[in-house]
Amino acid sequence: MKFLKENSYDILRLYINQIGITIFSLVLYFSVSMLEDEIISLRLKVAISVFAMLFFFALLYTAAWDWGAKDKIRVESGKMQLNRAKGALMALFANAINFLFAGVCVISMWLCIKGMDAMLPVSQIFNLLLRLTNAMYLGLLQGVFSAFEEQGNLYNLLQSVGYFIAPLLAIASTHMGYVFGLKNKRIFPVANKPKTKN
Repeated sequence: MKFLKENSYDILRLYINQIGITIFSLVLYFSVSMLEDEIISLRLKVAISVFAMLFFFALLYTAAWDWGAKDKIRVESGKMQLNRAKGALMALFANAINFLFAGVCVISMWLCIKGMDAMLPVSQIFNLLLRLTNAMYLGLLQGVFSAFEEQGNLYNLLQSVGYFIAPLLAIASTHMGYVFGLKNKRIFPVANKPKTKN
């Protein structure tokens, strides 16, 4: 609980970044869904999804790099203890609700496939919540599992599993950014400051 209390602001920032990318993705999806050609529409949704995910992961990496760089100074000055897993833990807490929604979707859809039709509304509600809060993954998941689209419940189950796995990429991006910040190593180049004349 102490970790959550000390880092609640940054964890909330990670989740707000997710919602921002989700809104961005939904706006783009709605515009391409107007196309009559379903194949082109699906391809554009996949492209939007990949772009949104990469942009999202870059945002997470950059934010975590800054946290790691700041913590490096605190660790070296003896003001805090080194915790290399801090970035991953923060991202795990930020994605807890995503795992909850996806977990309920997977379990309820699995039970539905096994004959418990009463679980279908539960799965549909949580699937909608996933789509509204994790839209950046939607296009890619639709593209990956498009071969199963006619199989209804199986298609929804596979997408739910995808939604459960996708946040792991966000956690990995945040962890990598934090560790690189601790080591003061960069992936993205930094613009050189212009030299001033004496």
